[in-house]
This record gives sequence, C-alpha cells and structure tokens, in this order.
Amino acid sequence: MGVSENKAHYGHRLRVYRKIGDVIYDEVYYLTVNGKPVSKKREREIWAEARARDQELLEYQLACKEEDDLENPIRFHRDGRIIGLTRQQQQSQGRTIDIFKLRIKLIDGSITWGSISIDYHGFDDAFKLAIERIAEILELNKRAKLYRHMKQSKEAYLLK
Repeated sequence: MGVSENKAHYGHRLRVYRKIGDVIYDEVYYLTVNGKPVSKKREREIWAEARARDQELLEYQLACKEEDDLENPIRFHRDGRIIGLTRQQQQSQGRTIDIFKLRIKLIDGSITWGSISIDYHGFDDAFKLAIERIAEILELNKRAKLYRHMKQSKEAYLLK
C-alpha cells in the first residue's frame, strides 16, 4: 500500500501498511507530540523514515513473492479452481461454444494463452488436456503433488 497520511481528531500521523504472505505490517509514525505538531524539520525526518521503511518492506514483499512463485507456480481459488484456468462460453458464428481458457503466467513474467474446446473433446478429456498443457508450459512433473492437486480440482469446473 505504501505510506498514507491521516489527519484525525487523535493526531496527525503516517501509516506504513503492507501484507507479506500471511503477516500484516502496519506501522504508525506520529507527526504530533502531546497533541501539538512537530517542527517542519522533524516532520521531513519522519516522512523519510516512513518512506525508507516502506521501501524496505516493498523489497522484502517482492523477494517473498518471487520465492513463492518459484516454489509454487500454480495457485488456487478458494472454491478449488486453478488460477489461470477458466471455463467459459463463447459465441461463434451464431452458436455457443463451451471452452477451457488458459492464461498462464510464466516465471519470467510473460503470459501464455490458449483454449481447449469442451464441445469437441468432451469435459473429461478437455480438462485432462488443459491440466497437461499447464504442466507442459510450467514444466511440472506429472507425479508431483501439485499435479495431483490440479487434477482434483475438476469438480470445481462442473456446471452447477
């Protein structure tokens, strides 16, 4: 989030807020002492401290995210669906087509796209092809726990 300035009835203050993993860093720097504003010089020093701390937390946040992405290139929604794999219906030449749409972020930051027709392959085969395509793109071992977890997410894509 960065550094934000709050002027409330209980004091003028700066807030540094970042969430890194499951830990929330919420730090407050007061610009008042005993209800009176600090000097302009001290205010600049406090601002510099807050910005420095925010920069430190940002670097730590980016390092943690990069490490986490290398460890686990696949993420899941709370309902079990794979982030980057969606089931969609598209209109094409006056008819509705049911597809799995792929949007996979690679380790280098680039994104690869693709789609697999459920109407053509059938739901089970299309899902299997989608999972295999994700594993191929991210170079995942098909015997890995992550691959098994992706296969188990199939029920989250069934129409309700």
